Amino acid sequence: MLLIYTPKLTRRIEYAVEVCFKHAFKLDYVVTTDLNEFEKSADPCIWYAPKKVSNKPGIIADAVMIDEKLLIASPGRTMIKDMTVLFPTESNLLPKFDLFAAAFWHVTRMEEYGHFAKNALNRFTSDMSIARKTGILQKPIVNIWTEIVLSELKLLYPDLTFEKPAFKYIPSVDVDSVYMYKSKGLFRTLGGVVRDLLKKDFVGVKKRFKVIVGKEKDPWFCFDEINNLHKKYNFSAYYFFLVGRFGNLDRNISPYRKSVKNLIRELVKDYTIGIHNSYRGNSKPKTWSKELRILKKITKQDIFSSRQHYLFVRFPSTYEDLIKMGIKRDFSMVYPDMPGFRMGITVPVPFFDLKSNTKTDLWLYPTMIMDVGLTKYQNLNYKDAEEQCINIVNYTKQYGGILITLWHNESLSNYGKWEGWINVYESVLKASAEE
Repeated sequence: MLLIYTPKLTRRIEYAVEVCFKHAFKLDYVVTTDLNEFEKSADPCIWYAPKKVSNKPGIIADAVMIDEKLLIASPGRTMIKDMTVLFPTESNLLPKFDLFAAAFWHVTRMEEYGHFAKNALNRFTSDMSIARKTGILQKPIVNIWTEIVLSELKLLYPDLTFEKPAFKYIPSVDVDSVYMYKSKGLFRTLGGVVRDLLKKDFVGVKKRFKVIVGKEKDPWFCFDEINNLHKKYNFSAYYFFLVGRFGNLDRNISPYRKSVKNLIRELVKDYTIGIHNSYRGNSKPKTWSKELRILKKITKQDIFSSRQHYLFVRFPSTYEDLIKMGIKRDFSMVYPDMPGFRMGITVPVPFFDLKSNTKTDLWLYPTMIMDVGLTKYQNLNYKDAEEQCINIVNYTKQYGGILITLWHNESLSNYGKWEGWINVYESVLKASAEE
């Protein structure tokens, strides 16, 4: 057991210790505000205070962990053991950085609180993040920082025991549109034909008509193939369905269509179904509640998981709205433009609202890899995309936790612009399944 002394246990300190020593690593610990108890203890010890209080191992706490109104957009940084660390500070017998401030700042996404995304093109993307600017985005940096400190403590206290969480993989599929061609109505179909003709895509025009008249299967309706591929490696997917009203950025098929309802009702028998909150709902949050009711009615069960369409998140309002809806797990924390560890961690953590300085009951599940982050934004070839993905898989396996990937049914169709990308995806499945 580790005894931690701090003169004042703020909610920020309590949360940061939990993230590092309960979630990122499994370590029995007790926090005390009694310095006499701390000094007399024969257990492994660490103090955390604004100034040095003991000759035992300890860290000088950054003000951001004491002043709960303080928000820091860009903390200091330094190098320790060839690794970038944030919040350099003085310490005693430990690496000279504030582990708890660094973990808290990264996991709570403090740097995103100053960014108000006006639209999907104005989202907080990886190139705005300190993690990408310092080259640590594609490493589970909070796990790594915690390991650096625990390794030093282990040298001081050989009997100190801790372990990494078990590794698990959750493939997730966002269903923006069940069909590529079918069930789109007359005007959308005619518009699609005109676009194909303008691009001189005569193969696409022919394919569209064959699908519509029932001579061929719609390319994006490939859910049996997706499920069989997952079963091959003994994985089970989460499906997030967009069921909002059709709009400029919400171009789904109506959930009232019988074929869509039948698909969802079939999938919910064996797989977890979540709500893919519409983009429209960002300006009208009550819209999300209506969408949730639609999905509940179709599945005939409660829905507790969500992912934002376009990964559009505003801190903290998006999560405040999800909490009001009764959502318990959100899977939106991945950058749209590049795979990596947006929260710097491999495990789910409770959302900490910096506006109210409270830990909530909403759990944030970090997603590490998204298909269009490899293609649309980075324009990678198969080999480079696979290498980037496998590196993230290996890091997650090394530190334990839950690897979550985001693909779309269309990107798993192996059709059109997605031809060949199924092989990149299968390499992720294979690497995740290997012992």
